[in-house]
Amino acid sequence: MKFHYLLVDDLLEKGEFERRVEEKVAESGDLLDDRTAAMLVVKDLGRAHIRIHDLPAAPSLACFFAKVLSVEEPREFERPDGTTGLVANVTVGDETGRARLTLWDEKAGAVHEIEAGDVLEILGRPKGKGKVPDVTAVAVEKAACEITCDDTGAPALPGPGGDLEVRLIAIESPRTFKKRDGGTGEMVEAVIGNEDGVFRLVAWTPAVLEGLEAGGNVVIRGATAREGEQGIEYSLGDAASVSRSDREISLTLDTVADVVEGRSYSLAGTVAGVQPSHVFVTRSGRQSCVRNLVLADETGEVPVVIWGEKADGHLVAGDRIEVYNATARRGRYGDIEVHLSWGSALVLLAQEEKEVEVEGTIIATREGIALDTGEACYLLAEPLPIGSIVRARGRVHRGVIHLSEIEAVTPDPEDLQRRLDQFSGRP
Repeated sequence: MKFHYLLVDDLLEKGEFERRVEEKVAESGDLLDDRTAAMLVVKDLGRAHIRIHDLPAAPSLACFFAKVLSVEEPREFERPDGTTGLVANVTVGDETGRARLTLWDEKAGAVHEIEAGDVLEILGRPKGKGKVPDVTAVAVEKAACEITCDDTGAPALPGPGGDLEVRLIAIESPRTFKKRDGGTGEMVEAVIGNEDGVFRLVAWTPAVLEGLEAGGNVVIRGATAREGEQGIEYSLGDAASVSRSDREISLTLDTVADVVEGRSYSLAGTVAGVQPSHVFVTRSGRQSCVRNLVLADETGEVPVVIWGEKADGHLVAGDRIEVYNATARRGRYGDIEVHLSWGSALVLLAQEEKEVEVEGTIIATREGIALDTGEACYLLAEPLPIGSIVRARGRVHRGVIHLSEIEAVTPDPEDLQRRLDQFSGRP
């Protein structure tokens, strides 16, 4: 009964759920068992079981029946904090498609109890929106129902220790970490993606990614998987290798209208508004940054919150960007926000430069020294004395003006007096 209650725990209290189950059993004259009655209560509440092909559009928690097609042996891996974890993968299917079920730690240790041909009732969290859904198991039970599907010909699935053919969406700069023995090491984080979804990648040997650039397609061999805060994450150790690939890899992008709480999304759009980054101190005493912007596409707008080093990047209204593996959460005022942190990526799309000739005043802003024309405000690539009035020609790229010609302008005394009178309210 607990298995099915997890599907509706946001709708009613556990005691009320149990009361409804007992009521279903009584109405049937004790012909229904608790499990069947619980399924009927879940269905009455609008949370019925779904098919595998519906998993990409499912909410953050979904329940479905599937037949076991293959079972992999559990594998140990080392987490970044030095502890050891266990992971196992099971390929399942129904008449609508295939899915990759990932079991972690205790569940992975019990995977030997599952055999090919078993039918399972699976409660899990769908990750990614590719042709082959990736599902993190929350609970798994054997079921007595029949599932019709082709037991052969299941597509090859990228998995821990296997080959991953992906696009390198973003690569961070190397950073140091402290080892268990007290020494230091280096690591590089990246975000990768393919038709099966978008994932965080950690290379504990930075040289494995040396010479590779974001946007390129690669084949990764020897990756190890683990479950992170945003789903499946891959790690590369000394035995891993990365090589370039010529295959075209397409990534599935969502729209703002798709965004609901509790899932991860990849979006493309235009920066409709952006605030300066804000420095704060974390609970551990480390200094970090946060920044807010609004992303707009043809379906609507959504607030975006950027955490950490990503918040330091130069962004202006009008920038065209893509965000990957961003998590949708409720904001402090109850609205949906999209958050970028570990395992997320922000990609700035190429923008054209334009030549301008403007006249304005040099002012100080929170973003830096700028040239204010009264109609537009351009950040200066090279600072000028604040208060100066100048006429200038230059190239503007993403809100920053690179001056090629500049001359001082003497203010008109009559015009200056008119402005002062307007400011003071004189007639």
